[in-house]
Amino acid sequence: MSGRVERFLRTLAGLALSALAFVWRRLMFRSTFVAITGSLGKTTTTRIAVPILSSSFPVNSTRGANNSRIGLACAILRTRYRHRVTVLEVGAKRPGALRRAAWQVRPDIVIILSVARTHTNNFATLDRTAAEKSSLLSRLGKHGVAILNGDDARVLAMASRSPGRTRTFGRSPRFDVWASEISSRWPEGLSFTVHVGDRSLPVRTHLVGEHWIAAALAALSLALCCGMGLAEAVAALERAEAYEGRMQPRFLPSGAVMLRDEFNPSVDSLEAALKVLREAKECRRILVVGDVEDSGQEVATRFADLGRSAAGAADLAVFFGDHGELAAHAAQAAGMDAECARSFPTQREAGEFLSQALGKGDLVLLRSSDRNNRGHSVCAHPERIYFAQFGAVGCRRVDCREDFFCDSCAALRPGLERAAEVPEAQRPRWKPVHKGG
Repeated sequence: MSGRVERFLRTLAGLALSALAFVWRRLMFRSTFVAITGSLGKTTTTRIAVPILSSSFPVNSTRGANNSRIGLACAILRTRYRHRVTVLEVGAKRPGALRRAAWQVRPDIVIILSVARTHTNNFATLDRTAAEKSSLLSRLGKHGVAILNGDDARVLAMASRSPGRTRTFGRSPRFDVWASEISSRWPEGLSFTVHVGDRSLPVRTHLVGEHWIAAALAALSLALCCGMGLAEAVAALERAEAYEGRMQPRFLPSGAVMLRDEFNPSVDSLEAALKVLREAKECRRILVVGDVEDSGQEVATRFADLGRSAAGAADLAVFFGDHGELAAHAAQAAGMDAECARSFPTQREAGEFLSQALGKGDLVLLRSSDRNNRGHSVCAHPERIYFAQFGAVGCRRVDCREDFFCDSCAALRPGLERAAEVPEAQRPRWKPVHKGG
């Protein structure tokens, strides 16, 4: 089957599913439909909101991080009369996607988290990104609720476009739900004090990084809007785990801990991750990175900035990919010793080096590279570096353009010879669903 025919059939299937979902949504009037969007943090917000709400209600939600048109339609079609709440993650890679999603979902509650530099090939400015995000409010209705991140000025400005009520969250007492005493210094997770009206409660989560405060506050705001008590919602939040590929801590056989943060290669998400590494206590700090997206910079400038950032945050920097040497040289120019700024042509060599270099107490931040392979030929799948710490990895592709994690790709073929050296709950989970290759 030709690629053109395959794309046509996929588009046709998407339109058919969207039409069915549109009708099904109108039949599921007993369920409160929640749409969550934002440049950063929407998957984590969805994944922590669901267990919070599920502690009190029957809940349906997006599975995994599939926020495409087909994924959205399938999530809607899984809603049943018993579901009190349906929580949907909604993404936008192209203009118009969120307006179509608003029409399809007709949300009762909309959560908007952030406006940042993502998908800049389709959204040239932050104002254009903000306009796209705000279009999700177009079908909210006068009885709906917009839950907005008050710390993001562009998001807060969307309150004027909401036809219903507005609830805000952030770091200031002027918001409806706000946080103080925010802290997340490794090995401690995110902790803060949440305030709602005249009530305040301490919160300790398993999330790594202060930047997840928006996700935590958004999830708590949603729980309150759905009728949960604050103490009940906080207790459920404290049990929620970090989601796959989003600052997810994983123990390695060497005794090191790897923060898997390879899902989002955006330059705006990099600084938040580097802050965690920079402020970590009593450990050797190691950065493993290939590239960043959405910086708008030429290759030489981008990798020079990456190298300087690494020098300011890490004790050891490992760069992989076509231009890793540029970043390594920049890190050395910024004061990092040559043996502490290493570059490798592919993930395979980087993974083999780390399997020998890592030791007990090391903290490794594993970042993505360009997931769309724009501007270089090396595969953007650093997950193989993680799996290489547990044994041999069968996949040797350097030009892979698949957009799902290696964890579910049959082509990975990990040996996992050392998996038994870490607690069972921390062992790699290779569940091949996609053929790959």
